Amino acid sequence: MASSNLTDTNTPSPLVTARSLPPDQISPKAVVLRVLQVKNVFRRNWKLLVILIALGSAIGLIYDLMHKKRITYTGSIMFNLGGGSSGNGFGELGQLAGAFGLSSGAPDANIFVGDNFLIYAQSRPVVEKTLMQHDTIRGKDTLLVNYYIRHSGIRDKEWEDNDTLRAFYFKKSKKPEEYNKLEQIAMADIYGRIKGEIAIKQPERKSSFMELSCFMEDELLTATFLSRHLKTIEEDYQRKQTKKTREMYDMLNSRADSIARILNGTENQLAQFMDQNQQVVVAQARIKENKLSRNSTFLTTLYYQALQQADNMRLSLIRETPLFTIIEPVSLPLFREVLSTQGLQIGSVISFILAIIIIFIRETYRSIMREE
Repeated sequence: MASSNLTDTNTPSPLVTARSLPPDQISPKAVVLRVLQVKNVFRRNWKLLVILIALGSAIGLIYDLMHKKRITYTGSIMFNLGGGSSGNGFGELGQLAGAFGLSSGAPDANIFVGDNFLIYAQSRPVVEKTLMQHDTIRGKDTLLVNYYIRHSGIRDKEWEDNDTLRAFYFKKSKKPEEYNKLEQIAMADIYGRIKGEIAIKQPERKSSFMELSCFMEDELLTATFLSRHLKTIEEDYQRKQTKKTREMYDMLNSRADSIARILNGTENQLAQFMDQNQQVVVAQARIKENKLSRNSTFLTTLYYQALQQADNMRLSLIRETPLFTIIEPVSLPLFREVLSTQGLQIGSVISFILAIIIIFIRETYRSIMREE
């Protein structure tokens, strides 16, 4: 009996060869059956699939026809930002700072480094300074922010349902602290739109060149904004970079003016005293004359030293000022691009996904009813 059992175990049989596959493997037969099932499902539901896709595409096409195509003009300016001199070039500046009890080092001109400059160039204060400047556009002196309101498309999109803003414009150039409530709201909307229209980047990682670019719906607006914005960045950046040196330069000029006023007063007193006491030989009078003469000589020396220090500071200010060099200016005509809506494509994709879901639910329900 045991021998019979051993023989049955070792001898192949049809039952052993019909062993099922592991769960992680799929047989070719199962793949073919699945493909046939999908084919049958498509054959039963192809009309529904076509109808839903056609309906979604028609809705998307109607949306495209009802919305205007957006035309944009793209321009760019490539420039190089050269840093001002520092270090040994400010020997006179370091000595002068020490004379006033300040740090012996030269003022640091590199306030913005790396990506900080890229963020700064797109910041709201700098953009607002650009918009609040006048420029000649189409032969007319125009406030740039008003030209932007009229030609950027903001009235037809962001302000479409607001009659107050659609009729709004700035009466004159203002600083941010002078805005009224309506002007604050308008400028916030304008900056929010411009922030998505401008960009500044470094074309090559190993290069020091920068590229300022923007795209807007008016060609002259794009070109004018780029040129004016770069000029604003240059002026504002230089003013911030040289703030310490300019303050010290102004202080030296003020000091030289004060010494000059005192010197003039002393010289006038000396001249009057000498005119009134030409024949006097009294020792006291001679002492007063010598004192006035000595004060005049001393003040004259201080005045010329102050002038020399102010002149050295002015030269330091020139060396410290960053230099903007335009490599590739903006040139007309700009690149024109027509941006159409994607209603047809989006409608087709959404309707296809919706059709698959409906067919899946329909087939599932049919399978359940068949089993019952």
